[in-house]
Amino acid sequence: MKRRDIILFIGIIVASIIGTKTFAEPIEKPSSKEIGAEEVERIIKVIKDNPEFSIFYNAIEQANLSKEIAKLDKMTLMIPSNRAFRLLPEDVWENFMDEDNKEALVKLLNYHVIPRKVNFDNLEVDELETMQNQSVKIFRGTTLKVENAVIQEKHEESNDVVIYKIDRLIMPLN
Repeated sequence: MKRRDIILFIGIIVASIIGTKTFAEPIEKPSSKEIGAEEVERIIKVIKDNPEFSIFYNAIEQANLSKEIAKLDKMTLMIPSNRAFRLLPEDVWENFMDEDNKEALVKLLNYHVIPRKVNFDNLEVDELETMQNQSVKIFRGTTLKVENAVIQEKHEESNDVVIYKIDRLIMPLN
């Protein structure tokens, strides 16, 4: 074989290896399974702009929960009204909001997030898994309840998110 043929042969092998490697490695695409940053900002703004949700908004800010919410592809938020928070003894809520108890606050808030979009109007299950990896029970009767909290209204809905206003906090089991 001539030197030119050997160089050509090596070039073909190198080109085929590079080409194969390029096609074999998956191209990283932005995850379509995450709620977009604009949608997360819109949700947070909806919560922030509603005077009935100001305590929940402050808790989200304290817990830095918006970053975790952004990782979901769909979600249902069950937001207790300010009145619901005021049903707690004041020192209990102050304890949750203390910087040293941030983990407990995150658990409490995660218990109010279902990591999928759920329409309670035509729900066919009696239990839902929360972002805290614990189940909440659904009770149907004269009112629709999640655990002991009455679902008062559907406050907001988009393709990826639904927000319900509830009359009590849902407390995690542990």
